[in-house]
Formats: sequence, structure tokens, C-alpha cells
Amino acid sequence: MNFNLHNAEDFAADESFIAYYLQTDAQAIAFWENWISLNPEKLDEIYKAELILAKLHLQLGEPELSDAFNKFDSFLATSENKTEVEPVKRKKLFNYTKLAVAASLLIISMLGVYLLQLKPIPQEYISYHNDYGKTSTITLEDGSKITLNSNSTLKYPKQFVSDKREVELEGEGFFEISKDKSRPFTVKTNKLNTTVLGTKFNVSAYRNAAHVSVALVEGSVAVELSDKTQKITLKPTEIATVSGNSKQIGKATFSTEKVTAWQKGTLIFENASFEDIASKIYNAYGITIINKTGNNNWKYSGSFDKTDYISIIQNICFAKRINYKINNNTITLNP
Repeated sequence: MNFNLHNAEDFAADESFIAYYLQTDAQAIAFWENWISLNPEKLDEIYKAELILAKLHLQLGEPELSDAFNKFDSFLATSENKTEVEPVKRKKLFNYTKLAVAASLLIISMLGVYLLQLKPIPQEYISYHNDYGKTSTITLEDGSKITLNSNSTLKYPKQFVSDKREVELEGEGFFEISKDKSRPFTVKTNKLNTTVLGTKFNVSAYRNAAHVSVALVEGSVAVELSDKTQKITLKPTEIATVSGNSKQIGKATFSTEKVTAWQKGTLIFENASFEDIASKIYNAYGITIINKTGNNNWKYSGSFDKTDYISIIQNICFAKRINYKINNNTITLNP
């Protein structure tokens, strides 16, 4: 059965789910705990289903249960009378099966009321954007801190209201996550999702960059492709990278000082291609660089501490023996 198509009412009426909820069947418990862990996107529906069963368990007394079963027996009797097939004697239903029947009848009769009562609490989201040349620190309600790089956007809930903590990042940020074993913290980007319980790591996910990366400073993180086709675990000083349209996560070691240098206003190039240079300068200063030198095989290294973009361009041009021309926010490199 494809449970991914189930809504809260479907789960609440499923016998095995009820057995899991009531903790009466070890096999059902094991199945649903595993299924829920593999399908976190259904947590809201699972939560609603548990609320339905909790309400049913608390409010549906013996008279109501008896009435529900009588209605169900009447329905079966009517169906049997309309057929020419000899009725088959039904076996006595188990308690959780009867509860499923009662749940179904109650849901149908009180659907309108339940929909109002089970309406999820709306989450208020904040979208914070840093302009070019600006970094800032954001503290979330759980105490986690995110240092956001320039030309970067962080979307996060004003308050975490469920059993998970999720934020969305476009750009680059350094995360210092407060430990909470009951609520994993996930950073979602366009290509990679990073899940932790509490640790420090750097995420770089600019849309105009050649790759997306997650660099772990301390603790442990799980990094997964956004389409969930590959998942790896990182140790401190390991970096996960996805380049271009690749569907594979690469893993290597890194220098913490170099990866986090941007927090101090330092721009580092290490055997950088033209695309890497152009991307970093654009994200840091909002300056577009066009390469008309005829040379696309660049390997440039350099470190600049709180330096203006003109000085950086001059250094690059001197090293490459090329010229440049500035037109507003565009710099063209010429032979």
C-alpha cells in the first residue's frame, strides 16, 4: 500500500497505524517508526492522525463505541441482504479493528468539526537577506546562531513549533546549532540538505557558484542530495561537495581557516578558475566580471583581507598580464 498518498484521516482509520499508536503490536510499531523516519514530509499528517486518535480515545465512551459498532453491523447486514451470496460468518473484531471502524464513522460524522480543531498552527517565517559586502549574525529562538555571508538569504520560522527545526539557505552561512536530540536541525539548499543535532558547520550554496558545499568544523552531520538519492556522514575537517549538474556527493578534507575566512572579511582564491573568481567577487561586491582574454583555463591563487574589489582586480590582472575596463558595475578583462 502506498501510504505516501494517505492523509490524517486515512492514517487514523488504518488498523496497523492504530496498533502502532496504542503500542499493542510490536510489528506495527517497528514498521511505523521506520516508515515515519523515512518520510519526514508526512509528519504533519501523522501528527494530525494522532490527535484524531487521542480525541477519539478520550471522548468516545462505551455507549458511543457500541452505537458505532451497531451502525457498522447494520451496514454489513444491509449489504449482505442485497446480495445473493450466502452470508459468511464474520469473526469477532479485535479491539484495534473496532477502534478503526469507530474512528472512520466518527471522522465522517464530525469531519467539519475536526478540520477546524485540527487546523495546524500557522508558522510565521522570516526571510533575511544580506546585501553585497555585508555579513550579519542571526540568533534563532532555540539559541542557534547563523553568521550569514554577503548576497545570502536565510528563511527560518519565527518559532519552531514541531519536532524538527528547518531553515532554508541561498548563499553562504556558518551555523552554530544548539543541541536538541529531540529536534534535528536541517539546512535546506537547492542541491543539498544537511541535518544535525548540534554542531558547527559551513554551508556554501550560491546559485551562481560552480558547486555547493558543506564543511564540518565540529560534531557530526548527515548530508543528503535534495532528491534523496545519496546520503553521507561527515567528520570534522571533512567537506561534502556537489559540482554542476552532478548527482554525486564528493568528500575531501579542508582547512577550517580558509573555509571560514569570509567571516573576517578575507577573500581567498586557491587555484581558482575564472568562474570561481567571478562568482566570489560578484557575491562579495555585486560586481560582474566578463572574460574576453581568450584564456578560459585559469588557475589563480591569492588572499585579500578586507580589500576593495579594484585592488583585487588589479592584482589578478598583474599576475595574468592582462588589462581591465570598468563600466558601472561591470569589469571586462582584455588581453
